Amino acid sequence: MNFTYYAPLRIDFSKGAISRIASYTSRNGNRVMLITGKNHLRKTGVLNKVLDSFKKSSKIEDVVVFDKARENPDTKLIDEASQTIMKNRLNVIVAIGGGSSMDLAKTSAIAAKQNKPIWEIVQSPELGVMQSYPVICAPTTSGSGSEVTKYAVLNDDKQKIKVAIGSEHIYPLVSIIDPELTFTMSKNIIANTGFDALSHAIEAYTSKSSSPITDLYCQKAISLAGENLKKAYDKDERAMENMSLAAAFGGLALNVGRASLPHAMEHSLSAYIPSIAHGLGLSIVMIPFMKRAIKCTPERFADIAYLSGEDISNMPMDKAAEKAIDAVEKIKEQIGLNKKLSDLGFDRDTIKEMVDKTFWTMAHGVENSPCNFDKEDILNMYIEVL
Repeated sequence: MNFTYYAPLRIDFSKGAISRIASYTSRNGNRVMLITGKNHLRKTGVLNKVLDSFKKSSKIEDVVVFDKARENPDTKLIDEASQTIMKNRLNVIVAIGGGSSMDLAKTSAIAAKQNKPIWEIVQSPELGVMQSYPVICAPTTSGSGSEVTKYAVLNDDKQKIKVAIGSEHIYPLVSIIDPELTFTMSKNIIANTGFDALSHAIEAYTSKSSSPITDLYCQKAISLAGENLKKAYDKDERAMENMSLAAAFGGLALNVGRASLPHAMEHSLSAYIPSIAHGLGLSIVMIPFMKRAIKCTPERFADIAYLSGEDISNMPMDKAAEKAIDAVEKIKEQIGLNKKLSDLGFDRDTIKEMVDKTFWTMAHGVENSPCNFDKEDILNMYIEVL
């Protein structure tokens, strides 16, 4: 067995950890771009607390708030953030928010450092060696895992495509995981982000890139999600704290185990309609993927069933593997994620268009799947959940 693992980041996981953000930031730069969404941090008072902590730091000279993060940030917004960084001579990027805020931070940090439009960077064969400004992340949701990954996702709304970039230079230097920041999530966000965390673990565990180290992260993430996602949805704060841990474990697994077909298929969905929550899209395509993937690695899906709390004692392997589907369907039902593509505005014509884009934008995800899937397979999966 051969594998490598590399995760060069500091994780501070504790309630109240956000109070140390100025200290962590000032070690990496003195002119700060703070990226967040428009309203949430202001309403909860977190933004003022963070700005006060920056103001009290003698090592921080300036802070520029860029509060334009949106679901599935696109190239235009990323380039605007990059230009803001360069115009104000900022040298450290801090993201406080969900996965979209952290994606925006990572992509704008590398674009500004390179003084290039982000789409030029996406297409460059030298992406892996391009330097970036340092990034610090503090998630306010428990799902994307972006706070601990070398990946960032971006949309090109004009082309209706969504791509992921990966580079060791966009790893966050510090991940401040303060579960209290997640306690104000709406139930809808808890459901969407929680399913994203579960998807990361399922995909990385069953992928062709799995390794002994990532397997441990995946197993713990699946177990935590199975035990806590419904409770977190019901606003149990201890369960929400556990889901923050599940999200981190899922993200750490993703760095090496990587995503597979569900993420490739979902990227096509939220590229076509950017307002679609990533976790919702994943919840729609996950079941048809699992129905087919269990044939290629039944022992892994049997593990998933067991870790999710299903009784698989004395079952033959194929039946035990099928219980993983039951487990995921139960979770979807418990957190209100029983949607079809038609509910979101898709029809057969748009689905056919998305199949080709799935291969173009995330071919590595298709190839990393436990089974070999072709375009007809993917079309049939989309139709199954139309």
